[in-house]
Amino acid sequence: LESKLARALSLLAPAPGPPQPCASQAAGMAPAAPAVEICEKPADRVAALVAQAADRAIGAHGAFSIAIAGGSLVNMLGAMADMPSVDWSKWHVAWVDERCVAHSHSDSNFGAARAAWLSKVPIPADQIYAISERLCEGSGESMATKSAEEYEQRLRGIPEAALPRTAAGLPAFDLLLLGFGPDGHVCSLFPGHPLLGDESGRWVLPIWDSPKPPAERITLSMPVVNAASEVALVGTGSGKAEVVKTALAGECDLPMVKALGAAPALRPPVWVLDAAAGALLPEGLAAAARKRGAARDAGDEGVPKAKEKRLR
Repeated sequence: LESKLARALSLLAPAPGPPQPCASQAAGMAPAAPAVEICEKPADRVAALVAQAADRAIGAHGAFSIAIAGGSLVNMLGAMADMPSVDWSKWHVAWVDERCVAHSHSDSNFGAARAAWLSKVPIPADQIYAISERLCEGSGESMATKSAEEYEQRLRGIPEAALPRTAAGLPAFDLLLLGFGPDGHVCSLFPGHPLLGDESGRWVLPIWDSPKPPAERITLSMPVVNAASEVALVGTGSGKAEVVKTALAGECDLPMVKALGAAPALRPPVWVLDAAAGALLPEGLAAAARKRGAARDAGDEGVPKAKEKRLR
């Protein structure tokens, strides 16, 4: 299987210009193939994927910890508000990244999630971990650093029964729900930025020179992303098609390809795409992704029972 995958990935060379060309895989990290799904109803698929991850986590350790991105993902989560049998009392919700702005600001990921989803479901308020507005005043390195330090302390305060730790002391979220940009960034980890290689052990990193405004943000580190039990990337629209093709074309250093989770060989990252985002994929790969997406749309998860246990 690995040799067939290698041959398939070698057919396409990295493209010049944005998104940045893929170089070599990070040292010591073997290539891992995501489970790519092209779905007719990606919002329904995301809602089902999150609900299933919650069931697994609550069954395994009595709580569900999820960290989410912003953008259209929060509207997809809004579809869960009417789903039956969701035990919202066991949910702990954090953010994979956040802009250093007030919650009422149009750039706030928390504010968008509150309007589209969180205000409609009975998750306890003390289990929703938003950035501190008090620290989001001013600008520059100091504001971002203080915000990141405070947010990390809040996450560290979550009991281990709800947010387990790895042997290295990193948080092991049950699920990270990520978007990705046309440049291949995830969280606020951008291609070529020094934070992408941070190995300091910090959970939350400050960024005050984001290439995408606003400049001041906080973000989970890549080691934290790769401590999560499950990782899902969601992309819709033609604006994501070029970077999806590039990311799947061969060995790659784009951040979205580095987001693997704790055990990618057993539970690979899931990429949920719509037809437009997958439009530039080679036909063989696209056909397999459409078949997988159709099975998920029909409710056939196809996950072997042996893999349903919590992965560390």
